[in-house]
This record gives sequence, structure tokens and C-alpha cells, in this order.
Amino acid sequence: MKPANILPIIALSIALCGAGPQATAQDKPANTFLAQTTIHFTMPEGTTREEVQKAFQEYFDKVISKSTLIKHFAIYIHAWGSQGGSYVRSMEFASWEDLGKFEDELEALEKAAWPDEAARKAFLKKLESYSDMHHSDEIYSVMNSMRK
Repeated sequence: MKPANILPIIALSIALCGAGPQATAQDKPANTFLAQTTIHFTMPEGTTREEVQKAFQEYFDKVISKSTLIKHFAIYIHAWGSQGGSYVRSMEFASWEDLGKFEDELEALEKAAWPDEAARKAFLKKLESYSDMHHSDEIYSVMNSMRK
């Protein structure tokens, strides 16, 4: 058999085995999931915006950035005015299952970040003081085929 004649046989074999164009690990999934929370921002008496941002940054550095489940994270704060506004926390997950696993991962990451329970509770209480308890949660399915 000539080498040129073997190419169609290889191509047919690959096609029949299902090794044609399939998704690879590098391909984006068709959909990911975005968990978005809109939170009313509060400024405790004597607190500066810089202190609040420093606390958010510390939490991001010690917890969120270590997550293996969050694919994208952002906080959006009103650009106009600093009091009485709201902020939006956005977390993107590769799958619905990852979104469901996140609560357990979050708890483990917080414990690792602040091994001392009293210190952890004090920091989380301070962080919570920057938010009104009323908020809204939304979960969106992201259509990755229309992403720039």
C-alpha cells in the first residue's frame, strides 16, 4: 500500500472511533454559572471607605483568591457617592456542581485563613458590619459562546 493511500483509511478510522472534533480541556464550556449578590452598603460610624476596601481586599487575598471553584470574582461599588449605595459581588463557577460545593470550600478557606476561631469570628463580624442584612441573590447561566 502506498503512503498516500493510507491517509483516507486513518481519517476514516479516526472518524469512526469518535475522535473527531470534540471539546478539549482548553475549550470553554457552553455555559458557566454566575452567582451575583446585590448588597446595601453601610458605613459604621468612624469608618472610612479605605478601611472597608482594605477589609474586602484582605478577605479576597486570604479566602476568595484561594478558591479552586471560583473562576471569576469581582466586586462592583457605586462610583458616585460613598454612603447609602449598594455593591454587587459576582462569582462565576464552571458548573452547577461547583456552585453547590462552594459553601463547604468557603468554610474551609476561612478556617485556614484565620485558624483562631475568635479572630475569624471578629473579622467576619467586622466585614458583615459594612453590609445591611437585606440583600438579593441571583444566579445566571452565562452563554460563553457570546463572550468577548
